Amino acid sequence: MDNFTNFSDVLDLVADATNEDQPMTGYAEGSLLYKSLPAHIYHADRDALSCSLLKPLLVSPAHFKTALTARREDTDAKDFGSLLHLLLLQPHLAGQEVAVYPGIVHSSNKDYKQFLENNAMKLVVDEPTFSKARQLAGKVQETLYKGRTLGKFIEEAMTEVSIYFTEPTTGLQLRIRPDIYHPDLDFDLKSTRHPSVPLFTRDAVKLDYDLQAFMYSLGRSLFEGSSSPKPFVFIAAETSEPFSVHTLAAGDSFLSNGAKKFQDCLAVYKACSETNHWPDLSSDGVIEIEHWHQHTPSRAWTTGQSVG
Repeated sequence: MDNFTNFSDVLDLVADATNEDQPMTGYAEGSLLYKSLPAHIYHADRDALSCSLLKPLLVSPAHFKTALTARREDTDAKDFGSLLHLLLLQPHLAGQEVAVYPGIVHSSNKDYKQFLENNAMKLVVDEPTFSKARQLAGKVQETLYKGRTLGKFIEEAMTEVSIYFTEPTTGLQLRIRPDIYHPDLDFDLKSTRHPSVPLFTRDAVKLDYDLQAFMYSLGRSLFEGSSSPKPFVFIAAETSEPFSVHTLAAGDSFLSNGAKKFQDCLAVYKACSETNHWPDLSSDGVIEIEHWHQHTPSRAWTTGQSVG
C-alpha cells in the first residue's frame, strides 16, 4: 500500500506521549493492542489495512485505490451513529468532541452557520438529536443480555481499543477497532433504521458486517493466541422510537460468508500490489434480460379500468 504517512512512527509517538497507551504485546508476533489510541489517528492509518479499507475491494481494485484518498462524506445517519458511540462507549470524550446547538437546526439560519464555524472541529448536533441519542444510549445500557444489562458488560470491558496484527497467510498488516472488548466476548454497536431482525440482517450482509465480524474475530484470536474465537455480538439499536435493541450473535453461516469475503479481499489486494495493476469494472458486453423483466402490454384503459 502507498505509505502516505509512516504510521509506525506515529503510533510510537502516541505511546510515548501517554503512559496509559503503551501498547500491550499479543501472542502472535507483531500483534499490539492500544487501549486509547485517538480515533482520528487510527482512521488516518494507511499502512495497515482495516475492514473499511478492504470493503471497496469487493467492488473492484480501482474502487479500493479511489477510496484511499476519498474524502469522508458525513450524513445524518453517520453523525448520529458517532454520537451514540461517544455517549455510550466514551462519555468522557463527549464534552470535547460534541457541540450541541441550542434549538432545532435550520441550515439557512445565520446563528447556526456561525455555530458551525465556531465548532468546526467538533461533531455538531441540535438539541432534539442529542436528546434522542441520550435516550437510545440509556435504552442500550438497560437492555438485558444473558440475564445482565449491557451496561454491566460495558463497565467490565475496554471500549474502542485498537489491535494491530499480521495475517499469517499473506503477511499483510491489518488493524481492527472493537467497540466493546469484553473478556468473554466482543460487542459491536450498530445504529439502524430497521426495527426488525430480518431487515437488519439484509443490511448487515449488504454493508459487509459479516466481513467485519470475521476479521475482528480473527484479529482478537491472533492477539490472544486463542484457537476458538470469542462470540461476536451485534447490538442493533433502532434510531427511532420506540428504540428497539437487538443483541445478535454472528452465526456460523454469517462468519463463513465473512471469511470468504476476507480471503477474496486479501487475494485481490496481494495480486494487484505485486503487479501494480488496479483495474476497474469497465467492460464490453451485451445486455440481456430475464423473462420476468419482459414488458407485458396493458390494455385496461380500453375498458375504462384503472391501472393505478
